[in-house]
This record gives sequence, C-alpha cells and structure tokens, in this order.
Amino acid sequence: MSQGARRAPVFRTLQRGLRLRCPACGQRGLFRAYLKLNQTCPICGADFSRSETADVAPYVTVMLIGMLVMPVTLLLVLHAGASADTLLMPSLALVLVLTLLLLPRIKGALAALLWRAQREM
Repeated sequence: MSQGARRAPVFRTLQRGLRLRCPACGQRGLFRAYLKLNQTCPICGADFSRSETADVAPYVTVMLIGMLVMPVTLLLVLHAGASADTLLMPSLALVLVLTLLLLPRIKGALAALLWRAQREM
C-alpha cells in the first residue's frame, strides 16, 4: 500500500458491503443486477474485477439460515407441541425469504472485504 493511500477500516468496508454499496465511496454501485458485481464502481471507479466471491456467499447464507431457522423449528416441535407437518410450509417460506434477503448482502460484504484486501496488498 502506498504512503498516500488511506487504509479503509474493516467495519466500514463490511457495513458498506452489507448495504450493497461501494466499499470505497459508499454510493450504490457494487451490483449491476441481483447477484452480478460491477467490474468498477460507476461513481468512483473502484475496481471490483478481482472481488468475485464464487460459491462462498451461498455456503455462508445456507449456514446462517440453518442456524437461525432450524433451532426455532425444533423448539416449536419439541416444546410447544406444534406438529412438524404444520411447521413445514411456514419454515420453508421463511427460508426462502431469508435466502432472497441475505444472499446479496452476504455476497456484498464478502466482495467488499476482498476489495479491501486487494487494495492493501
């Protein structure tokens, strides 16, 4: 990293990625479509070409959703007397909604962290 370049704080970089914003300038520009990263930020020109997260974002998303939904479903079945059959559809609907909400945000956070790591090499 050059002497003149400022070091980007990790928390701010992560926060901007979670909000689907450019990690450099904070403006919208990280994605051009639902899960397609821009090559560069249209506002500040930050390069995201080496920030592709590949399959890591889906794995992290599935892990987080499993850790959120499964314990709640099991507790309701075991302790509240709810039937597993009646909880199947609401659980699947919750998983679908959480997946659609979390996947781009997790991908954005990972892409922002990769951008930060490449910038500081």
